[in-house]
Amino acid sequence: MDNRLVFRKQPNVFTAIAAGFKTLGEHLYLLSFPLVLDIFLLYAPRYTVSTLVSSFLAQFNPLAEATSELQQLWTEISASLNTFFQSYSVSSALRSYPLGVPSLLSSQVFMENPFGPLPEIALNSEGKALAFLLLFGVIGAVLGAVNFNVCSLPTFKEAKKQDTKALLKVIANLVLLPLLFWALLLAVLIPVSLIVSVLSLLHPFLGLLAYFFTAMVLISVFLPALFAPHAVLVLNLNVWQSIRASIRLIRPYYSATSLFVILAVLTSYLTNLLWQTAGADSRMVFVGIFGHALVSSALLIASFHYFIRVLELTQEHELAQETPESSL
Repeated sequence: MDNRLVFRKQPNVFTAIAAGFKTLGEHLYLLSFPLVLDIFLLYAPRYTVSTLVSSFLAQFNPLAEATSELQQLWTEISASLNTFFQSYSVSSALRSYPLGVPSLLSSQVFMENPFGPLPEIALNSEGKALAFLLLFGVIGAVLGAVNFNVCSLPTFKEAKKQDTKALLKVIANLVLLPLLFWALLLAVLIPVSLIVSVLSLLHPFLGLLAYFFTAMVLISVFLPALFAPHAVLVLNLNVWQSIRASIRLIRPYYSATSLFVILAVLTSYLTNLLWQTAGADSRMVFVGIFGHALVSSALLIASFHYFIRVLELTQEHELAQETPESSL
């Protein structure tokens, strides 16, 4: 009987991140998707819904019969919403989450670029606003899936040429994954929000405790499935198979994966603070667009290097368990 204890070697997070930047340096065309998207947002007309939102807020006043203090609060909230939507563009939906093309400008509201005010297209009906929102959302999801696929190719040691049918299958699975993610998230958050609200009414500390516990559970559940899109591409799996494969492969490397995700999020967040220093009306915005594309693309590529290393270590571990103990 083999009583050996086989320890799993953990993937090197910093090696994966360094490999991401190195791969990007050798394939600079991988910057094209985030660069083109931000340049488009910088120059394209703004699709605004400010008139529609102002009309809705003017008619909808849930605190009409409340105290003067609450009415004043609603007035301030309405003013803030009106100010936000005056500069908000529906085209920001081109940056779909969580697998969309990385974008620096999609999260910013601006009314002019370095060369002057942007043209404006007002969407004054609910149907038109919803149609453009869905249109930009679908285009953004497809572009994000294509960008994800393109960024994965240089990380394979033996890159295989994809035919049209295989490519369409990959894109379809990558588009379905975010839809499933949001559906599951909403299915969990709606009842949880009600429970947290009730507990908060009983005692604020109970609400805070429930919120913290829920956040920890969601992180522990979703983190192992974070690499499901990578499994679609690397292992050629469908949606459900990729989720199961990601959970099975990542769980033994949970600590290293947590470190990788934390470093990626921190690097992206801190560098974005730098890239956003210059406003959209400054010519330095082009430096920010390039820097953001560089960092976000490198981190995306690094995630493939990390996942492939997890696969290699898993295979090594399984081989070590299957190897019979040598006779003495």
